[in-house]
Amino acid sequence: MRNTAAFNEGREGDVAGLVREVQGRVGALADLLHGLSEEVVEGADATGAVVARVSGAGHLLGLTVDPRAMRDLDHVAMSAAIQGAIGAARSEAGERLARAMAGLTPGLTPNLAPDLTADADADPPPGDPLAPYVLALLREE
Repeated sequence: MRNTAAFNEGREGDVAGLVREVQGRVGALADLLHGLSEEVVEGADATGAVVARVSGAGHLLGLTVDPRAMRDLDHVAMSAAIQGAIGAARSEAGERLARAMAGLTPGLTPNLAPDLTADADADPPPGDPLAPYVLALLREE
């Protein structure tokens, strides 16, 4: 990413080359997100009685409830089990996204969790001029 580095350092560079690099990164990101959205991820509650299936984008696709859970859990416990299963599945989908993004974003840490919980005014990770925008998107700002 020669042109990106030049602009990141405040030097003039080849604008057409920078645009090509950015388009390449955007294309790679679009391909990554498309591939992840087609994956199916499962997660279970703490007891394993409820299993949720979500798409790689986090959309709920299905829910399986063990018949014993239907018999043994009241509505409050069942609600908590369902929420736990969906949360576990979405968490796994998010972890897959973070691992995949680590390959596309050199300079960012493989585990994005510390960056997402960092102070909003903190400097973004060095080496990637798009990092502040990606982190803002992940924070849903």
